[in-house]
Amino acid sequence: MLATLFVFRALAKSPWFQALTVVAQALKDSKTELLLTRYAELYAALLNKPANNLLAAAAQDLLWLESGLSKALETDAEIPVGIRAGTIYDLELLLSFLRQDWQAMTSVSLGQSLPPLVGLAKAPDRAEVAALVTVLKQGSAEELLQQLIKRYRQHGAGTLSRFAALRWEAGGFVGIASPAQSEMSRLIGLERPLARLRHNTEALLCGKPAQHSLLYGPRGSGKSTAVRSLLPQYAERGLRLIELQTTALADLSEVIEGLRSRPQFYILFVDDLSFENQERSYGPLKTLLEGSLTARPGNMLIYATSNRRHLVKEQFSDRPDPLNDDVHAWDTQNERLALADRFGLTITFPSASQQRYLEIVRGLALLEGLDIKDLDRLALRHADWGNGYSGRTAQQFIDMLKSDLLS
Repeated sequence: MLATLFVFRALAKSPWFQALTVVAQALKDSKTELLLTRYAELYAALLNKPANNLLAAAAQDLLWLESGLSKALETDAEIPVGIRAGTIYDLELLLSFLRQDWQAMTSVSLGQSLPPLVGLAKAPDRAEVAALVTVLKQGSAEELLQQLIKRYRQHGAGTLSRFAALRWEAGGFVGIASPAQSEMSRLIGLERPLARLRHNTEALLCGKPAQHSLLYGPRGSGKSTAVRSLLPQYAERGLRLIELQTTALADLSEVIEGLRSRPQFYILFVDDLSFENQERSYGPLKTLLEGSLTARPGNMLIYATSNRRHLVKEQFSDRPDPLNDDVHAWDTQNERLALADRFGLTITFPSASQQRYLEIVRGLALLEGLDIKDLDRLALRHADWGNGYSGRTAQQFIDMLKSDLLS
């Protein structure tokens, strides 16, 4: 059976679709000697996806694979006539495949009962998948097209649509299925820096001017946790968090162009940002912060954390020699040290004194419902034996209390 797709070419590469077309061809040609093997391959492809059934597999791919239709909707208000015609052709073909009872037809052809292609996934389908399955069951190609147009305009397609947390890796976006969950309520005593972070993020989501931000403070002060805590709070409003390693800053322009026309809002999260004295890899970041001929996308910001106020490792020996006749020596030094000043917003996270450390411990214990005798004494002993006073140390102490690991 001929199954050529014009717009949804990526879908044609899916193992389940390839297996399905082979089963259809074997049935058409009455090649019963191959039919059982081909049907088993189709069954395995659905198991490995995983998809609850054939319709769910198709819905997942239509939602999350990039296609000519999804890309056209990123830049055009109206779908070009040729793409629309190709899309209708693909969808009519797809519906003709999906609405046949392949288990029944194959079983009759082989004269034996075969496992059905339903009930194959343990977890229930996501809401958007279930909604599209309903249209695949009963709707026309035109109704399916309208549903996809609405979805792509609101959420886009591909990995950036499917995942709320991602990382840039090997030149592409990689989805994080189970991102680390952080709650702002656990960041005790950081109300002021958290409020500034929230207000800036909400400005981005509302289409107002927002600032690239540097979160500065000692290790364990809650900087990274604060950024991660934005995701559960704002994901439903379209916020996406993309982890970007310092070593990947050379790809910054490529990352930005990949996000420019997308419908969501993106925080590029650079954790523990710092540079050695002679390092020049901050060039792409400096260009973005300062501005260039290429306009900055309005749906993207950089949030960076650092233990160094000026981002660059400083030594007295790095300062220009007063006897050196290089009149531009201080220019080079100032360029490196002024990098942090190019962030529009600097949010400072304070060091944890003994008193503040104990306040964090008490607050976390209250959140966990822990009523521990001599809590302060145990907490101070843990800090003295461990990593000193910090929010991170306080969280580690609470975790050890919950696990009965303190003697």
